[in-house]
Amino acid sequence: MSDERAALPPAPQLKRRSVVMGAALLAGLAPLQALQAAEPLEPDEEALFMPGTARPTADGRIEVDIHAWIFERERRWGLNAALARYLGLSLKTLSPAARLRFNQRTALFHTESEEGKLIDVVFDGTQTRVKMPPSTADGRTNLRVVVDAPRTAAPVQWLQFHGVTGPGELLHRFRGQALVVPPEGVSVISDIDDTIKRTQVRDRREMLLNTFARRFEAAPRMAAYYRALAQVPDTRFHYLSASPIQLYPALADFVRDNDFPAGSMHLRESTTWRTLIPGAEDSRAHKLGVIDRLLTEFPQRRFVLVGDSGEADPEIYAQVYRANPQRIDSIVIRDVTDEGRLSDRYRATFEGIDPVLWHILMPDTTAWPLQASR
Repeated sequence: MSDERAALPPAPQLKRRSVVMGAALLAGLAPLQALQAAEPLEPDEEALFMPGTARPTADGRIEVDIHAWIFERERRWGLNAALARYLGLSLKTLSPAARLRFNQRTALFHTESEEGKLIDVVFDGTQTRVKMPPSTADGRTNLRVVVDAPRTAAPVQWLQFHGVTGPGELLHRFRGQALVVPPEGVSVISDIDDTIKRTQVRDRREMLLNTFARRFEAAPRMAAYYRALAQVPDTRFHYLSASPIQLYPALADFVRDNDFPAGSMHLRESTTWRTLIPGAEDSRAHKLGVIDRLLTEFPQRRFVLVGDSGEADPEIYAQVYRANPQRIDSIVIRDVTDEGRLSDRYRATFEGIDPVLWHILMPDTTAWPLQASR
């Protein structure tokens, strides 16, 4: 990896305007002064809203988490070739269609995160407008806020919103949404790679080709299983992956195009090439952190944990179960390592956990192990 990293072009210098906020803070300015030093987005800057979660409040309003990344695309010649070299791929050997996919899926890796940028959020169906905090050095701005619920006859499942940078200036292309999660019900926390999407994580070259150059391929039968689970009222889905946030647009298209139930998406924070492929501990920490946050924020809900055997999902989920035995309805592992339920790994991993609570989906399995109505 060190040789590949040495081939990377130098990181672009931050623009003067993008360090205004950091300079203000270093100078010891008060928060209000720092806020005044921040600026609205410029025409060549963008905001990507990640689909998070929201929850109804006792007074009929909605508490929502908003997560945005503000950046500017880099359009320097040679960036795609440099990234391909870093990944160990040859663009010349790819078909034209594969090269196009590579260019599309890597576009957000060629960006400069923007610091000290302001954006407001307007919620559809309401008069509510809230101001996000100035973006930090990594371009991120996050806010938890309570807003009025849209006036609709049916309960709201998705809270829709869009970015605004100035009076009357709507950024319609920067839309966002948050999944409204009822206090009670079942939440399905699902891994993505090799759980619902064929990635072949254990083979680095195949993983990279499947991630950046090939059509995404859904794992057999998983979408149908999930759609059956989604028929139960108040069931919600949360897609959890160590994939970097730059892959969100492609992964969101995959979930939609393959008829998986829509859900919140929790990807790994990564805004540099060097953290594109996470280490085992980074991946584990990310997944445990997200699961713990969902368990904490929705204390009355029950959870189904779905993953695969290609990495550490069995071990992570067993650890979560032991810490929260009353909250976890079941664990489902899609086997991609041909180990089988009686393998030493599974015996050791799930030792002491009731065998009826953990399930292995083998390649020839045709039935989901859980009753959808549970």
